[in-house]
Amino acid sequence: MKTEIISPEYMKLQEEISVLYTRWVGALSQQTIVEKEKLDVKQFPLLPQIDLQFNEKDYHSFLQDLFQVLKENKPELSEDLAKIEAGLDDETLTKWFHEALIVNTYYFADWAEKHLVPEWLPLYAAEHAVRPYLQKSAIELKDELPKQGHAGGCPCCGEPVRLALINKDGKKALLCPRCHTKWEQKKIACAHCGSDAQGEVVVLKLEEDERAEIYACKSCKGYTKVIDTRKMLEVPAPEILDLQTIHLDYIAQENGYGLAENEKH
Repeated sequence: MKTEIISPEYMKLQEEISVLYTRWVGALSQQTIVEKEKLDVKQFPLLPQIDLQFNEKDYHSFLQDLFQVLKENKPELSEDLAKIEAGLDDETLTKWFHEALIVNTYYFADWAEKHLVPEWLPLYAAEHAVRPYLQKSAIELKDELPKQGHAGGCPCCGEPVRLALINKDGKKALLCPRCHTKWEQKKIACAHCGSDAQGEVVVLKLEEDERAEIYACKSCKGYTKVIDTRKMLEVPAPEILDLQTIHLDYIAQENGYGLAENEKH
C-alpha cells in the first residue's frame, strides 16, 4: 500500500500502539466487559447504550503503557505526559474513560487547557486506551451484532464506515478500525446510505495499485475504501490498514466525495 502521506516515524508509532492493543485485549481476556443480562437491543450502535464494566487500575495501566511508547517515539512530549500523569486520580480516570468512549472533544480540550498540555494529547491518549475495551466488547457482542446489511456506521461502536475488505470468496465486508467489528454488505452498495441502485455507486480504480478501490456514492457523496485481500500476502490490523490507505481518502475528497450527508455536522 502507498504510505508516503504518513511519515515513517508516525507509522512506526501507530504500529507500536497497535501491538499494545493486542496486549491489552489479552489482559482483559478473563474479564466480562458487557453484562448481557442487562442488554436490551433496540437500535444500533450498541455500545453507546451499554454501561461497560471497567476498573480504573486496568485503564490507568493501559495509559501508562501508551505514555511509555509515546516518550520513546516522541521524547519532546515527556514533560506534557508527566503533567497528565499527575492529574490522573481515580475520579479523573473514570471521567476520561466515559468521555473517550463518546469522543467528547470539548471535555478533553477543556481538560488540556486547564492542565497546560497540548489540546490534542489528552483525547489521543484516552481514546487509544479505551480501544481494548471496545474490541473486547465487540468480541462479546458478536452474536448480537448484525451479520450483514448495516449501513452508515459500525453497529457496535458507531464509528463512521470508511473501510471494507474483499475476502477470498469475493464478498465485501465492512470493517471498523476502532473496535474491529466486521459485517458483510452487498458488494456494489453504498456503505453509508445503503443505495444499491444501478449507477449510483461509482468505483474509482487506482492504476498504481490493483488491490485498492474507492466505492463512492452519487446520492449521499459518501465513500468507502475497499481493499482486495486476495491480492495481499498479509492483511495488517484494521487501524494500520486504515492509515496505510489514507491516500485513498485524499483521492476520494479530490473527486468531490466526503462524509455522507447524514454524517455531516
